[in-house]
Amino acid sequence: MKRTIRGRHTGLLSVFVFAAFMLAGCGGGGTDTAGAAKSGYAFGRISGFGSVVVNGVHYDESIAAIQDEDEQSYDGSELRLGMMAEIESRDHDESSGTPKATARKIRLISLMRGPVDGISAGSIAVLGQTVAVTATTVFGESFTGGLSAITPGSLVKVYGTLDTASGAYAATRIEAAAGADPYKLRGVVTAYDSSLKTLNIGTAIIDLSGVAVPADLVVGGVVRVKLQTTQANGMWVATHLKTIHFRPDDNDHTEVEGTISEFTSATSFSVDGLPVDASNAKFEDGSAGLASGVRVEVEGALVNGVLIATQVEIKSQESDDHEGFEVDGLVTAIDSEAGTFVVRGVTIALSQATMFVGGVVADLRIDARVEVHGSLAADGVTLSASRIEFETGH
Repeated sequence: MKRTIRGRHTGLLSVFVFAAFMLAGCGGGGTDTAGAAKSGYAFGRISGFGSVVVNGVHYDESIAAIQDEDEQSYDGSELRLGMMAEIESRDHDESSGTPKATARKIRLISLMRGPVDGISAGSIAVLGQTVAVTATTVFGESFTGGLSAITPGSLVKVYGTLDTASGAYAATRIEAAAGADPYKLRGVVTAYDSSLKTLNIGTAIIDLSGVAVPADLVVGGVVRVKLQTTQANGMWVATHLKTIHFRPDDNDHTEVEGTISEFTSATSFSVDGLPVDASNAKFEDGSAGLASGVRVEVEGALVNGVLIATQVEIKSQESDDHEGFEVDGLVTAIDSEAGTFVVRGVTIALSQATMFVGGVVADLRIDARVEVHGSLAADGVTLSASRIEFETGH
């Protein structure tokens, strides 16, 4: 649960500093050891690169098989900040002070793919669902400007969190969706009529007459449904339906972010249906705020289907903002006039508050290796750098 330095949204560097920046721009997996590998599992948003960072752990993705829920393969370069990911890993190690592991599988989990029905202050509506947009919601480059760049009818893909207790959505990433793929929706079933073969998710009514209905479909359960791209008789038409159960395999180290779906006490609760025993856990922010619907990050080991927690942290918009984002890699582009540069496909902006370690602004050159910490800028796309550390010896 590592926290990075919080960025500050301030003005651009002064003209004389950018002059130096402009000159700078012109310059230029491992093998398991028998008995040693420890299995791991994580679920959370991608908050950094250099290795993939999820819940503060740095995962080496060089040997990982990367897919989405439809088993479409991705390259590591296609991963983006704000995507939600499940990671199966090995070799978890905290000896260096920075938790690290080797990812074996990365699965990207989205909430929905469909047209924007409406836009309001702090939210969008997609497929009959209201999705909260926060200061840490990352937008794809075609939506520079955030909500102001989205128009009704825009086809979007949304990553984020689903409160399985209330059915509420919060976006961690919104990007443009292209192509003729089916619409998709993950959500909590609010009504189900077995005779009419319809179910409701939020205000969306879905016709199930053309699909096999899982035997464990129940009101209050979570499903993922693929839909035709046009409605019929005011209903969305399902082309595929499956129920979702959050049941990772037992492992040595688990870190999950989710909402408390059932709450008995501060030491006994469930996160999105996954039982948690927090009898011996350390509570980062105390336990008084724990309750049904509260978003948490829980760390521990999964034993016989129960997460034996060693640490519990309450998550909030403030904690997300404090955690910020991290990008580690080579500088691949510089825009001296705008005061920005690019690392791992992320555009990073400088400000007068940016701190430099191991170098100065003039050392920002193409192929310079840097580690950048910061927060999301107001445009929803750019990372506002609070700290830039130059790395040598790579």
